[in-house]
Formats: sequence, structure tokens, C-alpha cells
Amino acid sequence: MKIVQDANDLDLRNGDWQVLDAFHEPVSSLAFQGLKRKLGMHQETLSRALHRLESDNLVERTEDGYRLTQRGSEIIHVRDQPTKRSKILETYLPSDVSSSDVISRLKYSWFSTLRWLGSSGNNNESVLTWVTEDGSTQVRARFEGNRLSIEISPENGETSNLAIKSAHELAARIIREYRMLTEQVHNARTPQIS
Repeated sequence: MKIVQDANDLDLRNGDWQVLDAFHEPVSSLAFQGLKRKLGMHQETLSRALHRLESDNLVERTEDGYRLTQRGSEIIHVRDQPTKRSKILETYLPSDVSSSDVISRLKYSWFSTLRWLGSSGNNNESVLTWVTEDGSTQVRARFEGNRLSIEISPENGETSNLAIKSAHELAARIIREYRMLTEQVHNARTPQIS
């Protein structure tokens, strides 16, 4: 591992900075395939960039993908630019099913035009992120207790019809997962008559 004193000591290429910039939230964990799609990078190029970033102790591999190290968070904090997000939906979900159960069913899934990117979270909230097939828009589901908000972050800063449709597809998927879990809870509580 290299010991680097500050960002000026780093020998980072443009692609390395692209990868670092993909981590908008310091605790997020991003899947390799999600990064590849979001950044539009060839898998070999991305693999090399991640290897360089790992050797500089800026990212680390986890069971969920890749995440910034403390050092990586400090480096990109200087370059941090606010991401334009548009909240598409905010609602409350029934409390008879745990958000964590729904989250575990949604993690790593692909559906419709959305491809899994990664997740972040702490004790108060969990954020699941997908990217559209063309990599142009991120769609996030933010769970805070039983409150859900869905937001989009278009790469070009413009909210497109596809981005809005993708957000609604995510909302429909979350509702479907809640219904399926609610039925399972109900069926488990109802005595079976033979």
C-alpha cells in the first residue's frame, strides 16, 4: 500500500477521478456492474481504476461491492459538487412490515429499465440506488423508518420523461414487495384449516 500525504501526491488518471466521483455519499457501496453502467466504462478499464484506487487506499472492496475508505472520502470531499436531485414521490408505508425486509428483497435486483448500482445507510436511513440502462439517471429509494421518498439524479441535470417513469416503476415495485410481505405475515398468523 502506498502512503500518500495529500491529493497532490496521488497519481490518478481521469478514469480514477470518474470512479471516485461516482461515490456521492461517503458510506455508499457500489456494485461493479452498476459502476460500469453508470460510468460507461469498459470492464477492464474500470477494473484497473479500482485496483489503482485500492492500492492508494481510496476505495475498498466489500461483499456489497466497493466503497470509499475514510481517506477516499477526505480526498473527494474537496472536489465534492452538489448533485441535483428531484424528489418524485414521498409517502408513508404501512408499519406492519419492516422496511428492512423490503430493502433486502430489493437489493441487487434489476427490473424494467433500472439496473442495481448500490446502497448506503446508517441507523436512521437506508438508500438504495439504481441507474437507468443507458446510465443517464440514478433513481434512489430513501427509507427512513416507514417514510419512503424516491428521487432522481439525471446526469445532464434535466428531468426527462424516462427518469420520471423509472421512478414510478420503482415505486410500483416497492408497493408490490410490501404487498407480498404483508400477505406472508397475514398467512403466517392465520390458522390453517385442514
